Amino acid sequence: MAETLTRSIESQIEHTKSERRKNRLNAYELGTELLFKSKKDLDELKGMIGAEDVRYQSIANLLAAEVLQCGIDYFKAMKDNSDFSEASSLEILNSAKEISTDAQIQKRIQDNIEGIGDWVSNQALRDSQNNIYDFNKILLKTAFSFMTCDGHIAPNEVALIRKMAEEDHAFGEIDIDTELDFLIEVINTMGMGFLKDYFKVLKNAQLKQEQELKLVEMAINTLYADGKVDYNEVKFFRIFRSLLSVTDKQITDLNPHLPEEFIESDIFSHSYLGQLFDDYFEKAEIPTFEKLSEQKRTDYVDPEKYKG
Repeated sequence: MAETLTRSIESQIEHTKSERRKNRLNAYELGTELLFKSKKDLDELKGMIGAEDVRYQSIANLLAAEVLQCGIDYFKAMKDNSDFSEASSLEILNSAKEISTDAQIQKRIQDNIEGIGDWVSNQALRDSQNNIYDFNKILLKTAFSFMTCDGHIAPNEVALIRKMAEEDHAFGEIDIDTELDFLIEVINTMGMGFLKDYFKVLKNAQLKQEQELKLVEMAINTLYADGKVDYNEVKFFRIFRSLLSVTDKQITDLNPHLPEEFIESDIFSHSYLGQLFDDYFEKAEIPTFEKLSEQKRTDYVDPEKYKG
């Protein structure tokens, strides 16, 4: 009778193994089905010959090893899907852990459980990084940085950003007023550290050239929204420009009226950039800004109307 039960469990294991290798995406269902179908036989075998019997331990460990592999294969097949949850893999692995009597298999199961835990932690970090490097957020942070780099937020700059958000949907689905007030809170806390952090994000983001040119256009439009540009803003733009891969010609083709002072024709050496960076951040100051929700809302006015 014990041999009959053992052969039945072995047959179920071999069937699961064969089907799992055909399609690893089904590994969770196959592992769950194997656990369900083998449970009665395994429990009966245990009651018949005892948990200490080598025959029971041998078949239990074969079963645990296959259930474990179902959990591993399912995790590997599904982990890159946007809607994947580690819960199903952990469920299978913990079930295998309850069955196994072998120390090595137990160790392998635990290693894989810890591996999934590491993946979950890294996934949270990746999600955080993706949020940081989301282009719509970088675009808005570019506008905000150029709006504040002269130590003053002009109503027309705010109106321009609102106009682009509401009419052109330039920043995607971002709630523009909420996000701007949040950025004001952050810059009030970090001061110059906010602008340094912006440059760090810009340096590390993997942007396409068309995205970089959108950032350039956003920077220039924001700079000129209040009808004037001071030297600190020019220096800030030069640092910004040094972190982009687009050429001077691409920038001037897009902005033919951009003054030459914005574009340095010299090679950007590390020492030059270091001096430019230090010079800006040593001399510029960031005040405490009032939240936009506390200010009267104004409509955007084309800066060309300021002239004359």
